[in-house]
Amino acid sequence: MANPVPELQQLTNKSIIELFSVELQPDLHYTKDAKTDCSYSQSGTTITITLNSHGFSTGLILSLDFTSGDATDGIYTIQTVPDANTFTVTATVSQSTSGNVSFNVNSDLSNPTVYLFHSGVSMSNQNIVWQSNTYTKFPCQAQGFKYAGKGTLPRPLIIFSNVLGSITAIIELANKTTPFSDLQNAKVTRRRTLSRFLDEENFPSNINPYKVNNVDPTAEFPREIYFIDKKTAENKDIVQFEMVSSFDLPNINAPKKLVTNDDFSGVGKFVNF
Repeated sequence: MANPVPELQQLTNKSIIELFSVELQPDLHYTKDAKTDCSYSQSGTTITITLNSHGFSTGLILSLDFTSGDATDGIYTIQTVPDANTFTVTATVSQSTSGNVSFNVNSDLSNPTVYLFHSGVSMSNQNIVWQSNTYTKFPCQAQGFKYAGKGTLPRPLIIFSNVLGSITAIIELANKTTPFSDLQNAKVTRRRTLSRFLDEENFPSNINPYKVNNVDPTAEFPREIYFIDKKTAENKDIVQFEMVSSFDLPNINAPKKLVTNDDFSGVGKFVNF
């Protein structure tokens, strides 16, 4: 992930594109089919993955873990399926490398394990393609990300429209694997970039009018990662979830978080009782 560049920091919030991913947890939200015996080779930005009789089709979204070589872990969308034993995804950085890769898929391939979406506020009524992944426009609102540096960590809310019952359907699928889980512990990543860094295909004639010379297609603000803690509302109109950072998850202990004297006045001081 690229560090924020000065031009990211100089422009107003109106220029910011906000994107989200929700990654379901294997064996909690879906019955996993683990793929651990895969190899890959990357030439330029094309990554070709070899997996015998994979049964995949274009458009399937995968969370890939490259266990060797220099390819970058992350979320990828299958771009082409040359044959029954190989498929390709597109990287943002051009290089030549090879190695092994592992990932999980739903045992029922018709059900996704990763959802990509945006609220539609920063763009017109269309999906957004960024780094070769399509983020679907979906009515939603996320709030409460502000962190003051003191006290408790933020617990943002994410609210989805449920008029068509789409979110309820996803919850019901997850609850078939683990009853009453309600997507708890699903990983939510908030990503923000600028329109000039979006893929060319978002614009007429495949030309990004905001693009400047030598832009970095990986440029983005620091990613914010949260996990769904609980469902706080569900009705025919909306579904609302409360999210927490990894430090607020059960079984996460304080040593995994850097605690300073500003947070707790007793830190770093010896008290003789």
